[in-house]
Amino acid sequence: MAINGTLSDIGFVSLLQFPNSSRKTGLLTVITIDGKAEFYYKKGELVHATYGKKMGNEVLVDIVDWTEGQFTFEPGLEPKETSITDDLHHVLMWALKERDERKKDQDEKAGGPVELDAELSERLDELMKSASGIEYICIVTTLGQLVARAISDSSFLQAIEPFSESITCFISEYPGKVTGKVFIEGANISIAISGLDEKQTVVISAGPEMKLGRLSMALGRITRDLTEV
Repeated sequence: MAINGTLSDIGFVSLLQFPNSSRKTGLLTVITIDGKAEFYYKKGELVHATYGKKMGNEVLVDIVDWTEGQFTFEPGLEPKETSITDDLHHVLMWALKERDERKKDQDEKAGGPVELDAELSERLDELMKSASGIEYICIVTTLGQLVARAISDSSFLQAIEPFSESITCFISEYPGKVTGKVFIEGANISIAISGLDEKQTVVISAGPEMKLGRLSMALGRITRDLTEV
């Protein structure tokens, strides 16, 4: 049975993650005023994407900003070819980073850099110490500006550094604001993101030994501690 909806209801990034999280095989078609894009999944993995004459990872760079349109997911339809071989989360992060790099020549966002909040950073230090297994916590504005950060081991900072620009780009360009929870699972690092309010988002990270279930529980507890009045 086909599933239908609108991007305004779910958001483009969340939509792409839906077949992945439910391990579905099928065709996701997204139609907007800018055109039609097709995404083929095989057992949850995004394996092929087309948009006009483009295919593969480049498709996501072009359309990751889509916020309006209709979508349909038809289960059971398998792709005739493969144009994407990387994990979906890595493809999404790469697309966001690539899109951001292509916009570097445009005007920078208003406001400039934000000075780190020392008091809030100390609070993040305390939260990290109380959350077993968590190696990194920071808070980023919806413009992608770093507000506060806990003190992390230098080796872990080096591990997360390659992801930092993509994470801030993802947060700043996500339609509206990040709500709910977003997870990125890499070979050596796991990252979880959650919106705090209309202006701020919290990011936490742990090593590969922490399962996503525990990471999700830690994110929920940290989010509650940061938002309680």
